Order: sequence, then C-alpha cells, then structure tokens
Amino acid sequence: MRGTGLAGVLAAGVGAGSAALWFQLFKRPLPQTSGTIEVAGLEAPVRIERDQLGVPRIEAHTTADLCFGIGFLHAQERLWQLEFYRRVGSGTLAEMVGPEALQVDRMMRTLGMRRASERDAAHLSERDREVLEAYASGVNAAIAAMHAPPLELQLLRATPAPWTPADTLVVRRILALGFSTNMETELFRAELVRKVGIEKAAVLEPRYPRGNPLVTDPGAGWTGDALEIVEQFGRVREAIGLSLEPAGSNNWVVSGDRSVTGAPLMAGDPHISATIPDTWFVLEANTPELELRGGTMPGIPGLVMGQTRHVAWSFTNVLADVQDLFVERIRDHEYEFEGEWRPLTVHREEIAVAGRSAEQLEVLETHHGPIVNGPLGADHGGEPLALSWTALREPMRSSVAIDLGLLKSGEELVEAFREYSSPCMNLLWADDRGNVGYKLVGFIPLRRGGCPDLPKPGWTGEYEWDGYVPYDELPSIVNPPGGTIVTANNRIAPDDYPHHITSEYLDGYRAARIEQLLAERDHHSLDDFERIQSDLYSIPGEQTSHRLARLRPAGQRERSAIERLKSWDFVLDPDTIAGTIYQAFTVHFARLVSEAAIGDPDYAARWRAKSLLGFTAMTTSLWRFQARLLELWDEADSDLIGGRSWDELALEALSEALDELEQAHGSDPARWRWGRVHGLAFPHALGEGPGRISKLFDKLLSRRLAAGGGQETVSQIGFVPHHGDYTGRWAPSLRLLLDLEDPDRSRWQHMTGQSGHPGSPHYDDLLDSWLAGRTNRFAQPAEETLRLSPA
Repeated sequence: MRGTGLAGVLAAGVGAGSAALWFQLFKRPLPQTSGTIEVAGLEAPVRIERDQLGVPRIEAHTTADLCFGIGFLHAQERLWQLEFYRRVGSGTLAEMVGPEALQVDRMMRTLGMRRASERDAAHLSERDREVLEAYASGVNAAIAAMHAPPLELQLLRATPAPWTPADTLVVRRILALGFSTNMETELFRAELVRKVGIEKAAVLEPRYPRGNPLVTDPGAGWTGDALEIVEQFGRVREAIGLSLEPAGSNNWVVSGDRSVTGAPLMAGDPHISATIPDTWFVLEANTPELELRGGTMPGIPGLVMGQTRHVAWSFTNVLADVQDLFVERIRDHEYEFEGEWRPLTVHREEIAVAGRSAEQLEVLETHHGPIVNGPLGADHGGEPLALSWTALREPMRSSVAIDLGLLKSGEELVEAFREYSSPCMNLLWADDRGNVGYKLVGFIPLRRGGCPDLPKPGWTGEYEWDGYVPYDELPSIVNPPGGTIVTANNRIAPDDYPHHITSEYLDGYRAARIEQLLAERDHHSLDDFERIQSDLYSIPGEQTSHRLARLRPAGQRERSAIERLKSWDFVLDPDTIAGTIYQAFTVHFARLVSEAAIGDPDYAARWRAKSLLGFTAMTTSLWRFQARLLELWDEADSDLIGGRSWDELALEALSEALDELEQAHGSDPARWRWGRVHGLAFPHALGEGPGRISKLFDKLLSRRLAAGGGQETVSQIGFVPHHGDYTGRWAPSLRLLLDLEDPDRSRWQHMTGQSGHPGSPHYDDLLDSWLAGRTNRFAQPAEETLRLSPA
C-alpha cells in the first residue's frame, strides 16, 4: 500500500474528528507547484515545469537564479532531508530528537565537520560564494513560502533555521564520510593481527599488499579495543543512513564504434543505502548559457551525475585510502612530535539535548586531526588515536557542479575536477565529439613510511603526509582500443603504478559480468544498457554451486539442496530457491571458516555480530572476502582451519544453512524464495527506533519490495547477514542511461519518488518501475508550471 493510501487509512481509522490532523500532517505541507510565488533574492523570473513524475525543469536567465531555483525545489520537496542532513553533520540531532542521538552528535562534534565547513565558508572563492548563497536563498525562500512544515518536522516540533553556505559544505562532508572507510579497516587489521598473528592475518586479508609490513614499529601498536570503536562508528553511520557497506557502483561507456547511434552511450548506477525519501532528486535546468539534466542531491547545488548539451559523466567509488589513524603520545594538554611537545588544540562543545540538560564534550586535536576514541567512550586504556582525513583537511569546491553545464568537451570536464578534493571518485565521461574517457579524481595522500593500512606512530614524523598525488599522475584513459570502459569498484591501476591508491578494491564480479554482457554484441543501444543494469546473474553463485556439486552428503535434505543448485541458472531473481540456499550457505561457511581460523569462537562471534563488519559480514557484503573464501576452499589448507577437511566444513555449513531456513521460514522450500527471504527495505528515519511509535511510523512511512539480487550482481542489492537477516540494505539508487547524440533520448530512474512528503503522489511512485528495471525519458511534457517572481 502506498503512502497516500496509508494516510487515508489512518485518517479513516481514527475517525472524522482527526481529519483536521490528517490534513495538517499530510496535505498542508505539500508544495505549491503551479501559479506564481513572489520571492526575495531573484534577479529575474524563474519558470519551473514539472512532468507527470514530478521531475522539474528550471528555466532561468542567470546562473545565480538557476542555483536559487534548485535550492527552492530541494526545500519544497525535501526539507525534512535537508534539516536531517544539516543536524547530523553539525552534531545537533539530539537537540531535535533527544538523547538517543547523542552518539551521532558526539561523533560529528569530534570529527568537526561543522568546524571545517565554517572555516571553508569564511574563505570561499567569489564563484563558490555566488553559487552557495544563491542556493541558500532559494532554500530559505521555499521555507518562507510553505504552508506548513513537513510531517516529520511537525511531529518533532522542529523549526528549520535559515540555510547557509556552511550547511551545504556540511552535507558535502557527510557524503564524503559515506564513501570513506579506511579508519575502520585500519582498526580491523590491527585487531586481527593482534589476535591471530601476522602470517594468518595475511592469509585472511588477501588484498593487503604482501610486500608491505603489517606492523612497522612495535612501539606504535595500538592496545585499545578496536572493535569497540568500529562498533560505535558503525552505529553512527547506520543512524544517518550511510553504513559502511554501500560503497559500490557501476558505470560503463561505449564509443560510437560500439553503439547503434554512432555516438557514445553511457550508463551509471551508484549503489548506496536504500531509504525513503532516497538520496537523489532528478531535474533538468537551463539558462541561455548552459543546460543540465541528471541527478542532484538535496543540500548541494548542481548536478552530481548527468549530462549537459555536450558532455556526460558518471561516478563510482574509488574506495581510496584517504584516512589514516595516528597513535599519539599525550601528556596533560600536549602531544609529542619529532621529540618536541606541542600544545593540543582543544574544542569545548556543548550538545543541546531535547528533554534534558546539555552535555559538555571536550575534543582534542593534534596536527594530524581529532582524537577519535575518547569522546566515543571506547578508549578502554588504548592509546589516543588521531584521524587524518582529506575531507577535514581540504576545502570543498562547490561551483563545479553548476559550471559543468558550460563545458564543451571531455577534456574540459577532466580539467574542471583538478581542484576537487573529496570523496575520490572514478569519473567516467563522454562527449558529443565522440570521445570517451576515465579519470580518477580527488586528493590521494602521498605518505612517508610505506604503511598505509594500519595505525601508525604519530610522534616520529616518519609517516606524515607529503601533499597529494599530482592530478596529472592520477590514472586516466582516453579513447581506449575496443571502445569500452567499465568501472565497478574494481582494481584501477597495475602493480607498477607508483602511488598507493587503496587496499580495498572489491572482488570484481560486477565488472566481469558487465564486460561479459558488453562482449555479447558489437553494437549496443540504451535498451541493452537497461537490461545490463538489471542483470541478476551471480558469478560466485555459479562457482560455489560447482564446488558443492562435487560433494556427497549423507543426508537426503542436503542431497536435495545440492540437486537444486545443480539445476540453478545462477540468477538471483526473486523466485529462486537455489539462490537462497547459496546465499545462506555462504554466510554459514564464512562463519565456520572464521571461527576455525581465528580459534576463538567467542571472539569470532563478537567480531561478526557486534561490529557487523567482521569476516562473515564482509563475505556477503560489498567487501571482497567472498572471492578469498572460494580461493581458500580451493587451496584446502587444513592447518588454517585446525586440521579439518574443507569439504567437511562446507557440508556442515550447508546443513546449518538449511536449519536456519527451516527455522525462519518453514520446512517447505517454496517459502524460501529469495524475494521473500531477502527483499529490499526502504526505511524512513522515524521508523528506525525500537518503540511502538517507531514501529507505527515504519508501517506508515517505510517501504519494502520483494527484490532479488545480491552484493555480487550487476543490479546489486546487498545485505549484511546478522542473526539470519538477509534483508537488502543498499541497491542501485539512481540509474542513468545517457545518449550523446540526442540528450532527449537519455533516461533516468531512482528508487522511491521525487517528493519527500508522505502525502504526495510522488512519495513512492517510482518503486514498481525501479524494481522492474524500467527507465524514464528526460524532456517530458509539463503537467504543472510554477513561476517564481522577484519580490
């Protein structure tokens, strides 16, 4: 049942006396979408047309008015999202929702994303200031024009403060945080080495560079509780809808020689957390000088991904190593560096909390960055850890997302990202001159000492950052032989590339499958690309099934399961039963292997269950351990798993997987269909709590689909297995299909709907089409027209 239907049921259920309340909560917040509104801050009138799906087209006379129009639309349709993002990044969420948000606020105040954004806002370039101030004026004009705040803000009795340029910079940093995970993986490696030793850690951690030491200096070894910090940090990410897992994406491009049009075609689909409202807001916009169409993100002026009159571009996450943890030596309010004692920077923060007195927080900072363990209540005797992170060190340039609309070639596009700092992205591009290319963009540290993957001593000066990899030395490709480029978070550069990019490349299954499908025909159309984006074929599912097929279990139940796997087509569609057995087997096999390899079941269970990011979670999540698990099975090193047989362990995992499915879903395999066991949840922030009110809002505002897919399929619908939960948590959040010959043929799709208002018909009207893999044409006829007139 969709949002407006549920709202109607609620109104009818509580009786006619509550009709006014229902109208106030669900209908009064809906924005004005036709007629004329007089607003302050415009240079000239702005015209906003909306098509049948609520996609707006902005027509403005100047760039500043265009930015105003984008801000106005974001606030009209996504004001709750804007306020939520701002409060999360500023560490003021507890002021709105109460003590349960204190953990988030402590983390954000410790990181200092608001402090960094205020610093940047005071030193903006003239162009950045023009763009950000015009956008903020548009947001504030929409707030002034609204009839009532969004439902969420009414329920929380929150009044949005005026939007400022610093607020946009805070949102930019939240997004950078969602794509940066090196801090957590450094702590995991340190904990694993301490628990099982260097040699076994190297076996279990295949992507760690074998030639580099895991521990460079015994004096720098951190003795605190790594998993406790990661657990705290992971909970913060989950609370803001930016969990560690959704770090993947796909994009690919073919040249005119490989397309049916004779011009380049591009596809892009970033994979991030499934929420409602979702992260994206599609629009079209133009002035006499520029034209933009594609995906925007509330809080940010301009396009994140999309197309202009001449150029198209798309991003995937590099998973770049842009965070380092430094073990610090501290006494009183000083820290040691190169034999000298320097004064710590001290920030005293007061966190307002709804319903109780404010909390005081002291944040300590070295030249490396903030000390992150103490304020989280997770030090437990461990040495202080300072976080260096490019997003805290470097300013965020904000006008590029608008100025892209002025560019006429891919070469100009690449140059426009020269000063772009964070997050690091794989930029794929094409232009109407027939060129296609790739460029890694963003700042990647140049490090002394050659130890990028573990916490390192901060007092010696031997592991400092010496600037960043020069832009011209970052990997790039232009018009490669064969006419195709694919990125899917797979390895970027060969072994002889001189700079460290990351040790976190993913397993490459999605990239391999995309390349398979592109090789099936010489010339492709956007219809072909649409089918590829929806592909659910599992390469590791095929590999795992072949391995299980050679085994001879004693039990009839296990033999029947293997027979299902033998006849499976390896497609993780919602109706597959064999695919469910494969996924459950993988989870349990990883659990048994991790317990046997680590040798301490309690520790292994804590690693998996408490942090949600241990070996099991990584195996079936976006991380790259599933491929390693299959390699270890082939290597069959019995010493690694305590002298046991790997095939025996696999059969035990199969039995446990079947036990779990029977206990959770019954003994009839017909009830094990993947869409039922897995599916995809679109949670609303108000429905995430444990109480009865949260459960009510979850039913009212959240959504769920019987979706297929897995972390390894092109249409990636990934999950983190925890206590038998296989629910999808991230997925293709925006699908773009871009035609360089005729941009009006380009297509789009995103997850839920254009509006964040539960009472709007566009709250969730995209869900069914998204699930079916259908896309929508740009440049559709207007259904409504709104005119903004200067006051």
